[in-house]
Amino acid sequence: MSSSHSSAAACPAEDRPVEAAPVKPVRHVPALTIPRVDSIGEFGLMITRQLTQCRRYGAKLAVMWLEAEAVEAAQALVPPQEQASLMTAVGRRLRSRVRGTDAVVQVGDNGFAVLLIDAGAPESEIVRHRLHQALGGSYGVGDGQLMHVRLQIGASAFPDGSTRGAELAQMARDNLRARAA
Repeated sequence: MSSSHSSAAACPAEDRPVEAAPVKPVRHVPALTIPRVDSIGEFGLMITRQLTQCRRYGAKLAVMWLEAEAVEAAQALVPPQEQASLMTAVGRRLRSRVRGTDAVVQVGDNGFAVLLIDAGAPESEIVRHRLHQALGGSYGVGDGQLMHVRLQIGASAFPDGSTRGAELAQMARDNLRARAA
């Protein structure tokens, strides 16, 4: 073989610098962020477009309402920073447990609304059950501290419920309260 590559490999040159294997760049994975609104009304405005499309095309849509509470809050005062970290962890786990086409929004300090696209009441009940199992339990918060969360989940659906987003969210919240009673 007369190629320079094969001869260089067969007879290493003493004066050639040794090349290190190429280093792969560190892949930056952005933190999973959950949009946040302060009220049910703001969430209702966010989903107006989806509701309009559902009315136009006869599609289904479900809204789930989740409230998460630190179990430790019942025993002692949980610092606001730890409570916020816990809700961030719950939101991330929630986002990873629903489909990519579904929307997850944090509402207030400890509530979450989930918009299930092309799902009605039967599908939302299945999702509610699965989320309750997947989201309950322990969360790592801060420097190796574990916190436990108590969840309540309710649901409502279009066209069975209201045609307005805020009303659908309120119906899901009312369903949550009825299940807790």
